[in-house]
Amino acid sequence: MGSTTLFVSNFPFAITESDLRTTFEEYCTVSSIRIITDRQTGRSRGFAFIEVADETGGDQAIEALNESMFHGRRLVVSRARGRAGTAGGARESPPSSSSIIEPFKHRIVVDWCEDEHEYAAEVPDLGLSARAETIEEAVRRVQGLRRRSAAGAGSGVG
Repeated sequence: MGSTTLFVSNFPFAITESDLRTTFEEYCTVSSIRIITDRQTGRSRGFAFIEVADETGGDQAIEALNESMFHGRRLVVSRARGRAGTAGGARESPPSSSSIIEPFKHRIVVDWCEDEHEYAAEVPDLGLSARAETIEEAVRRVQGLRRRSAAGAGSGVG
């Protein structure tokens, strides 16, 4: 059974739960919406998790809304991937030892750069940063920088 939780990103910070509900309910039954906010400011971070009633509705919403224009922004909609150690993150079969990736154990700060119209992801304690059009891609890029630097530094140590 697949996930019935959708990951939605790249929407304007002013978007409300009601705005998302209205848009997604055209394609599926929405059970709940959780807009992720900044802990310090309480402002939306531009992404959310939407729980839908069934997989088919979720597939329809992804097909219709992913890469569509939403309040002037290109919306990104995909299935949410579970966190390690949770039921949603369980794997069908154990990974081979060569494919195991260490968990990313560093704080990532993501900010919207209005002038460049892109997101900047930064790992302050490592001095790494990357930019991309979506939050998901910016985070993926900065994690990739860390993994590449760790692989280079860790090779030969045994």
